[in-house]
Amino acid sequence: MKPEREAALRALEKRVGHRFRDLSLLDRALTHTSYVNEADDAPGHNEALEFLGDAVIGLVIAHMLHEQDPEGREGVKTLMRGRAIAARAQAERAEVLGLPALLNLGKGAEKAGSRANRKMWADAYEAVIAVVYLDGGLAAASGFLRREFEGRLAIPGPTEPGGDAKTALQEVLQKRGTPTPDYVIVSDEGVDSPTRFRVECRIAGKAAGEGAGWSKKEAQQAAARAAFNAMRGRITGGEDQ
Repeated sequence: MKPEREAALRALEKRVGHRFRDLSLLDRALTHTSYVNEADDAPGHNEALEFLGDAVIGLVIAHMLHEQDPEGREGVKTLMRGRAIAARAQAERAEVLGLPALLNLGKGAEKAGSRANRKMWADAYEAVIAVVYLDGGLAAASGFLRREFEGRLAIPGPTEPGGDAKTALQEVLQKRGTPTPDYVIVSDEGVDSPTRFRVECRIAGKAAGEGAGWSKKEAQQAAARAAFNAMRGRITGGEDQ
């Protein structure tokens, strides 16, 4: 490994917070297949590492969410985990760590502008997580990911965007012996463009709230949130017991 490459990887180690016993693992995590095809000194490519890194991220994030709310709703935690492990979120973290500039790319991929490919950044991020795990074990990978996501995984309440308002509303109604709500699509717009749905939440046949979204589930959550807020307002105002 060239001295300048080693120096760059040692600097990355400090940002990651893990000292590698085998620095070539970190080099491999940042190596695209295009480089392997063109360079004799390639440490191997990172494709096989992406799968492992994705699994490690999912496990640690799930554990962090469980710690926040052990008895919380599975749907909300699944949504939060999905957002954390989404390619966009991983690409953002990769950029913060400075991974794009450290990618080993083939000349053709470099000329094609692949260094600006955010999916490639996300892949490298997963691979880095994988090699931290391989070199230091789950404790090392978990420590890094906790630093990465601490404070960014707050589980939203039912009235907040991303919160599971449908389940919260249903639980309140069940306690009162009220029938579960129905969700009726009142309109859907978009023929040559993405469809935007408008849904009405009906409780015992009466309109209780309305919401819109780019998917039926999103619109249903928005409608449930409106109904939940309206019901909470009546309780606060003393109109309901």
